[in-house]
Amino acid sequence: MARKVKGSKQYRMKVVPHRPFFGAFSVMGVALLVLSTSAGAYYAGQYQLRKELDQETREHDQATEQLDKLRAENEALRVRAASAEQSVTINQQAGESVRAELVAKDNQIAELKQEISFYRGIMAPDEGSDGVSIGRFSISETSNAGRYQYKLLVQQSAARHQVVTGDVRFTIFGQLNGVETRYALADLSEQVESEHIPLRFKYFQNIEGELQLPEGFEPEGVELSLKSSKRKGFNIDQRYGWLVQKT
Repeated sequence: MARKVKGSKQYRMKVVPHRPFFGAFSVMGVALLVLSTSAGAYYAGQYQLRKELDQETREHDQATEQLDKLRAENEALRVRAASAEQSVTINQQAGESVRAELVAKDNQIAELKQEISFYRGIMAPDEGSDGVSIGRFSISETSNAGRYQYKLLVQQSAARHQVVTGDVRFTIFGQLNGVETRYALADLSEQVESEHIPLRFKYFQNIEGELQLPEGFEPEGVELSLKSSKRKGFNIDQRYGWLVQKT
């Protein structure tokens, strides 16, 4: 038994059992806790990443599907447009064919009317014109662009036998750059030397040739003015639209 020393402080002693592995287990527990937390965070991150990737994949697939759909619709529209264009072309060709036939028939009718007018003018001319009249007038196209052939026939009644003398003024009117413009035949035809084309015949006289329209000029019609050289002779003014016969 321990002996107490007088005057000194006494300390109580406690016997503690020696546990060398306790500290190691504590460290390992902390490490395991850190590792489990890290693993949980890792797997949570991987799950979120897979989730985002899956969403992007779905969106990509949807976009691809929409693109394929739009391409199919675009191709269908292209086919419809080509079909419509072909249909319009066919309709235009059919329309042009019909118009060509109508123009040809109009030309035939005009020629017949001119023939009738020619014979009627010779056999029974209008009163007050000294038996002189315009029997036939036509404008027809040529193979050269802007170049046309003109034909004019002036006639006198067969009941009259005197020689007709006078002149014709041949004027083409239309638009040039939006401005009303007039040209004498002499300005457009190399075969005519003067604005006053001389007339001299007993029964009829043909006046024909070719004319070249200026570039940019849009013809609207022709004015013919026939005047006798006699003081009290014929004076005829006739206006025609620009009706061109096809050759």
